[in-house]
Amino acid sequence: MIALGIDAGGTKTIFSLCDGIGRVLCTVHRPSIALPRLGEDAQREALLEGVQAALKEAGLSVGSPLGLSAVCFGAPCWGESQAGDEAMRRSMGRIFGDTPWLLCNDAQVAWAGSFALRPGINILAGTGAMAFGMDAKGRMARCGGWGEHFADEGSGYWLGKRMLSLFCKEADGRAPKGALYALVRQRFALDSDFEIIDVALRDYLPYRDKVASLQLLLLEAARQGDESAIDCYREAGREIALNIEGILQNLDFSGGAQVSYSGGIFKVGAWVMDSFCEALKARGCTIVQPLAPPWIGALMTALQLVGADTNEAIQRLKEESTCHW
Repeated sequence: MIALGIDAGGTKTIFSLCDGIGRVLCTVHRPSIALPRLGEDAQREALLEGVQAALKEAGLSVGSPLGLSAVCFGAPCWGESQAGDEAMRRSMGRIFGDTPWLLCNDAQVAWAGSFALRPGINILAGTGAMAFGMDAKGRMARCGGWGEHFADEGSGYWLGKRMLSLFCKEADGRAPKGALYALVRQRFALDSDFEIIDVALRDYLPYRDKVASLQLLLLEAARQGDESAIDCYREAGREIALNIEGILQNLDFSGGAQVSYSGGIFKVGAWVMDSFCEALKARGCTIVQPLAPPWIGALMTALQLVGADTNEAIQRLKEESTCHW
């Protein structure tokens, strides 16, 4: 038995394979294959290329049919557009045929990894931001993930735009000039502060992942002591934590909710984590470390899909994740 997990976010995609007892056979990294970024045909080509690369990496045959037993694709933007969902279903059907497969949001595989398919709430903050949870009755709900244009507060994209906004304020004198001001001028070789407008419009704002990458400049400024940059990360932690509200209102966690977390923004450290944890504890939640990363969650979900002996396999995958995470 060979299970395929696909953990696709706004910046990167991980294709992974495991056998029926949870031994990881390979992981293959690719850029984001989000449908809005690529379109239906290019996404389908990227999906197939990633699957074939994973099979080759694992030393397995790359033929037709692909020889897979189960597939879980945690896809960004899944569940947010009827036309988009239909496009992804068509692609999955054309690539995997009669193989059992599941399309779900990338936040669901993040939850699956964090709790090994058991009740709890996971908050995901990477390029975007949202929460996904399941209660003891097996009911599921999500909150957030409304898109970068007017939501996804606390995400990498949101922080990237905050970086640009803060630079403008520091340039104007509306905020004290901190480390960020010099970092941006140096990074983009600006002769005039206003040149950042052309740089942003031409090279960054059309691309979701590139905007999110701008938060790395904000992070460097924070590490150099720019208080305004530090405040952005503290605010991000509070904004991310707000996603808990929609889950608590729709699921039964009357005995108290366990909340985990995943995504690159949490790797920033204390500026995000302290405000995040304070906001959740004020709502009576218990914060727990994730058991495994989202790509392991995709494998767990694929095994569950075909009724494999998931207890042994999931335990092995949890152990494997300490080696690969």
